[in-house]
Amino acid sequence: VRVGMGSSKDLGQTGPDDAGNKLTKTSIQDFVMNHMHDPISEKYVFDRKLNMPDGLLDDCQPYPMPTRMFAEYGEALKGFAATSGARGNTMWKDHLALTIGRDLQGLTFHRHNAAWNLVVFGSKRWILYDVDRIGGHKTRLKRMTRDVNNPIQLTSANWIRKLYHMDERMYEIRNYGHDCVQRAGEMLYVPSGWAHMVVNIGDTVAVVSERGLDAMEP
Repeated sequence: VRVGMGSSKDLGQTGPDDAGNKLTKTSIQDFVMNHMHDPISEKYVFDRKLNMPDGLLDDCQPYPMPTRMFAEYGEALKGFAATSGARGNTMWKDHLALTIGRDLQGLTFHRHNAAWNLVVFGSKRWILYDVDRIGGHKTRLKRMTRDVNNPIQLTSANWIRKLYHMDERMYEIRNYGHDCVQRAGEMLYVPSGWAHMVVNIGDTVAVVSERGLDAMEP
């Protein structure tokens, strides 16, 4: 199985589907043995365009709804979408994404359609910010997620260390969001449009599905 690896900062800024030549294809074995714990490379696997190898997700079955609907009724649902004129990004696709990273890695603040995340091994700390609070206030979102005096995007771990306690950020998250830890075997649902960041607590493997993902590629 070939997977795409890149820096968690690049993946957070562009998203895995738009990272382009910033992603390097490798095998899971090569990533774990040669890249995962390299303190200089900061490589992270977040690949949602691959076919999962047989047996890799046996412990995750049956898949959580609504992804399981595609596994069981995929052709019927695709036919319904085509005849009803539903947009592709309103449908849950019939594949899963894989994330693998070491301690303190994770995607920086970003937003997308509704998604779920299931930790297979390890733990993750999540910080989520309510889409209704964000509203159309891009300035508020930028002030929350970035250091406005420094254009360089911080990693998730450094955002917690350097920015979380400053200004109104902690108040906003505690009143209009969530700060929580997800452990192995637990699933977390991210509503559409919520800004969120994640940081691994120890080496972590997770499986993800998001509404409107592209179809699988070999």
